[in-house]
Amino acid sequence: MNSRALFCALLIVGVLLSFAAVPGSAQSRQTVTVSLRPYKGSRSVVAVKLNGAGPYDFMVDTGATVTVVDTALFEELGLHAEGSSRIVSSAGVTKQVLSQVKEITLDHLSVPNIAVVSMQAPLEKCEYRGVRGILGENFLRHFDILFDNQHRTMTLDAADDLAASLMGERVPILFPPLPREDENRYQPMISADLQGYGPVRLLLDSGAAQLVLIQWASQLSRLGDTRLTTINGSLICESANQRVHLGKKTISNLPMMSCQSTTVKTKESLGTLPTAVFKQIFISHAGCYAIINPTRVHPTQVPEEMAVVANLSQ
Repeated sequence: MNSRALFCALLIVGVLLSFAAVPGSAQSRQTVTVSLRPYKGSRSVVAVKLNGAGPYDFMVDTGATVTVVDTALFEELGLHAEGSSRIVSSAGVTKQVLSQVKEITLDHLSVPNIAVVSMQAPLEKCEYRGVRGILGENFLRHFDILFDNQHRTMTLDAADDLAASLMGERVPILFPPLPREDENRYQPMISADLQGYGPVRLLLDSGAAQLVLIQWASQLSRLGDTRLTTINGSLICESANQRVHLGKKTISNLPMMSCQSTTVKTKESLGTLPTAVFKQIFISHAGCYAIINPTRVHPTQVPEEMAVVANLSQ
């Protein structure tokens, strides 16, 4: 694996640390389904507007706690530095210029007052030509999101209509116990069981290319044979295939990189799990859970207890 591919494989670690539209169904003004345009494999790009300007291509990244704007676009939009933001990765910490946009809009859904950081060509090493930034969790967390990786679509819902229409095992999302004003609090993590490692917290990451396990340096069984380049430096990693247990579901032979880090706590293991490994995945920010490969609830399939409530309310 060359250094460019390795950088892409852990791009999101440097920044922090599709269910299709139903044919014939009308969506409310609080719901939108957009096409995900593929860039370099499993990652996806959508068009957004910033302060009414654009649209600009941004990579969708549930693993990024903050939205990133290319420095050139930052200047084009006339944004001004309003402080700095610490960008933490498993390879170190950097400070970037922080600002705020009055509004970010995807189709007809908008979120006001979004913090952004300016970074020089954040996707340049992956050859994401024409992509001007990364759409992070400080925008995405305002919606429930359904990724359909079979049909390359993403549905965002600001109400609870989407959640009510889906069935499946609800895997709890574990947000870090940080103050609400701390952007790093918004990381959609789930608990998983990795063969040979036990319970591990994994970040549901639409910006990741493969499963990456971050460990304290001394936890690796041997010196790694692969170097993984991140935005803050390089990591030494081991490559292997892994079996992952998520709730009642099991994924076998999933390619994984186990990497050394000095920024995670001793004996702590955490990692990133690409949302692209699933046919479909629903992430409910409002309900704090995820459903892997959900099924659609039809009117005739409404659970009996729900039907009783509906009848009583008439």
